[in-house]
Parts: sequence; C-alpha cells; structure tokens
Amino acid sequence: MVGGFTRSISSFAYRTFFKKESTYFTAIVATGVGFSIVFNTAFDKYWDNKTAGTKWEDIKGRYHFAALAKKPKSRTIVVRLISAAGTGFTYVKQRPRTAAYRLTMMKFDPIVNRHVLFVENKIK
Repeated sequence: MVGGFTRSISSFAYRTFFKKESTYFTAIVATGVGFSIVFNTAFDKYWDNKTAGTKWEDIKGRYHFAALAKKPKSRTIVVRLISAAGTGFTYVKQRPRTAAYRLTMMKFDPIVNRHVLFVENKIK
C-alpha cells in the first residue's frame, strides 16, 4: 500500500503533468529539449578535454602560412593571335613573359582558305 506522502506526490504529478493532453505534450517536449542541451554541453566538455592539443586552434601556430603570401607571376602568358587578313579568326598560344618581341606566325586561316600572318594581341 502506498503511503500518504508518496500518494500526494503522485497525485500532484498526475494533476500537473498528465491529466491534460496539452500539458503532457508540453512536459515531454520541454524535458527532451532540456535533456539534449545538458547532454550536448556535457559531451562537448568531455570531447574538448579528450582531444586537447590536437585541434586546429591548438596547433595552427606551428605552421607558416606561405600559401597566403603573394604568389610569383607565371613564366608564360597566354596571347591571342589575330588574322592579319581581317577575318576575325584567332589562335591562342603561350609565349614567355620575358620575351622582348610580339609573337607573329604564319598560320592557316580557314575563312580565306590560305596561310596568312597572325599577330599577337593580349587576352583580357
């Protein structure tokens, strides 16, 4: 048989949380949210203690950020060769950046169906 104090606690819990469906649902949702917050906080503290010294925040001072420095320019540049025949046909070629000359080539222009002079023009 249930004693007086235990019975009063159980009847209070029944009247407060379980008698109405809306309060029952609210109590379950509130308990679930509270449990997830407590569990996540406790597990995060445990995980931070377990992995101390191996996280990126702890070791990033050991690395030099050379990749963030300014990169050197390429040794070659890409240029467009435009037909001197005025057809608008182009070729794309590479040439050394340090070359003191403009690239010119005799290449085939399919619009006029013959070899013509192609002159360098930079790609923008």
